[in-house]
Amino acid sequence: MNTPLVSVVVPMVDELAHIEHCIRSIDALDWPPDRLEVIVVDGGSADGSRQLVAALAQERPWLSVIDNVDRRASSAFNRGIEAASGDLIALLSAHGEVGPTFVADSVAVLDGTGAAGVGGVLRHDGSGRIGRAIGLAMASGFGMASPFRYARERRVVDTIGHPVYRADVLREVGGFNESLERNSDYELNFRLRRAGHELVFDPSIVSTYRPRESLLALVRQFWAYGRAKAFVVRDHPASLKPRHAVPPLAVLAAVAAPFAWQHRAGRPAVGVAVSVYVGAAAAATIAATPRRHSASPAALMAAFPLMHLSWGSGFLWTLVRRWR
Repeated sequence: MNTPLVSVVVPMVDELAHIEHCIRSIDALDWPPDRLEVIVVDGGSADGSRQLVAALAQERPWLSVIDNVDRRASSAFNRGIEAASGDLIALLSAHGEVGPTFVADSVAVLDGTGAAGVGGVLRHDGSGRIGRAIGLAMASGFGMASPFRYARERRVVDTIGHPVYRADVLREVGGFNESLERNSDYELNFRLRRAGHELVFDPSIVSTYRPRESLLALVRQFWAYGRAKAFVVRDHPASLKPRHAVPPLAVLAAVAAPFAWQHRAGRPAVGVAVSVYVGAAAAATIAATPRRHSASPAALMAAFPLMHLSWGSGFLWTLVRRWR
């Protein structure tokens, strides 16, 4: 069987704490080194991570580092795609790590389905009690409703994490939209699907993502996610899924709740809504078994509303600013 050349593109800005773990996970791949290239796209790191990658590249002929003067992840992915020689292109976060069979499993699913891109289980493993709680929240269907975060069987999806694409399809649709700071992956996947291509999730493909280690960092991350989604929806209204509307509606409900509480008729509705949400968050917290994962139950319980409200607020704030 022909063994395709696989290019792995890794955007990086000040990732000294993570990039070596990422590259060493690629070291362990059971894929022929002569059929692999890894392109780290650096956005001007000032913490020594670029020098570290350069040192690692001296012993790894398949590893190189190039510049991304725009610093955005979307620009980094495009610079990596332009530099890639592979038949297939994998996009990997500098916070990410891959299992030994990641490439082989991805290639097998691509061959078996004919899909334009494939992805699999994205484990969210934090390093502390709060980080692990955040990871459990992000991997929960209640926390982030993207199917690839909780699906357990092969299925066609609208977006994928740590994807492996056919290089010719990426170039066919023009790569990433560099005007987007975040959510450019979803926007790309929307254009791929609109062009008639399929994206497939398969649980045999496994990789890891290292989440933020504080609740404040989580709020900032999801505020940015929500803002970016508003720009994507502006350009592609049809990309809005019902699940995307839930956090903004939750924010609007939270803003309206104090006013509704002032009226006798509104109090039961507020009470029911709060009870349902708290009950759902508690059930999701219990289902995630935080103590078994040495995670903070309180941080996990708090992560859900912080994710939802910050995402929804960022989305609404951006829509209002654009309208004004």
